[in-house]
Amino acid sequence: MIIPAGHRVLIKAEDVDEQTRGGLYLAPSTMERRKNERVIGTIVAIGKTAWLGFDKGEPWAEAGDKILYARYGGCTVKDPETQEEFIILNDEDVIAIVKEK
Repeated sequence: MIIPAGHRVLIKAEDVDEQTRGGLYLAPSTMERRKNERVIGTIVAIGKTAWLGFDKGEPWAEAGDKILYARYGGCTVKDPETQEEFIILNDEDVIAIVKEK
């Protein structure tokens, strides 16, 4: 398991669709480009000091929240146990919480 340190946040990015709405499958090069354009994910874990320098020191997002994050923020890592890909971001790279109606 990956545990974010300090002011960092661990994100599981949403999967990129392999097909268009019309049913066409995308080429591998297009899929890779789309992966780099992902900006919505779910918070998996939060570092102990995330958001402490902002507002009253209380986190405004928590594990399980769907968020919008900076496109080029953070770095991609693989969990050594499960081989799942995650993104580790600085807390200020979380732009918004995405709420569904």
